[in-house]
Amino acid sequence: MNIGTILICMAGILWGIELIPQLLKTYKTKKVDDISILFFSICLLAYILYGIGNFMLENWIIIVAHIPSFICLSIMLGFLFKYRSKKTTKRS
Repeated sequence: MNIGTILICMAGILWGIELIPQLLKTYKTKKVDDISILFFSICLLAYILYGIGNFMLENWIIIVAHIPSFICLSIMLGFLFKYRSKKTTKRS
């Protein structure tokens, strides 16, 4: 394994764990009003296209390194749709 492969793996891990603090906070607070669905949708689309491109080029290490990011982005989008749709109505 060369240094480039190691750096790619490290970057993939960091990209994967960068969303964990936001996921945990969202899960605990159930508040997503200030989080952009468009941002996470664009990121997820970018990872999908990136993955397809690397699949076509047979860059397996890059695909595997970005799986955690894809999973975290998918979970975050799920939280955004789940918690944003739960608007409580106030009763007088």
